[in-house]
Amino acid sequence: MGLQELRFRATHLDAVRAGTKRITMRYNDPVEVGPVTLVFEFDEEVRLPGRIVWTVAKRVDAVTEEEALEDGFAGAHDVIAGLSSYYPDLKPNDELVIVRFELVYPRRMHTALDATDARGLAEFYRDLLGLRFRPGDDDTWIVLLDADGNRQLAIQQVAELKRSTWPSPEVPMQAHLDYAVPSVEELERHRKRAEDLGARVLHDRAADAGEPLYVLADPAGHPFCLLVADL
Repeated sequence: MGLQELRFRATHLDAVRAGTKRITMRYNDPVEVGPVTLVFEFDEEVRLPGRIVWTVAKRVDAVTEEEALEDGFAGAHDVIAGLSSYYPDLKPNDELVIVRFELVYPRRMHTALDATDARGLAEFYRDLLGLRFRPGDDDTWIVLLDADGNRQLAIQQVAELKRSTWPSPEVPMQAHLDYAVPSVEELERHRKRAEDLGARVLHDRAADAGEPLYVLADPAGHPFCLLVADL
């Protein structure tokens, strides 16, 4: 079964992306708290990953001024007129569902650097940036945290590494980004979305019970990891 959808007119896209619109009102249109795809009705649909945070049912004439304004209406008095093109028979005593939603994207965990001496490079960045080591890491994968415990850098041990010749193009800059999602279901959702946007899977470790992940290449070939992790 596919994800539930919330459909919007194209004119709402900029406000949703900017975060100024996070409420929508629906009539006879069942929705549930959880993952949702936000669909904007251009000639070629724009589809964004989201989550319904909560829903509340109330009569049209009980919608507050604040709720109406947050949904983009001129005020509570404008709700029926504003929804008339969607629901032409809507009446003041009809029950609406007010839906609060948010966009949900993978979150950057850290930037990962390759090194033939991972511990030495980690010591360099720890001292340079005032970071600290994450407890328990061995010398093959070292995560550096800031004072609040947020990941800032990861250093990965490799057997060989050609030094970058940048700005000369012979050997390019060498690094990759890690992006975290909260569950295996979200991992598959965002992997598919990345592929739809032009990425390709380089390595599939989604079945790893300890740390499910994909390594993908962006359209220019830069690798990045998409994995299940708590931040």
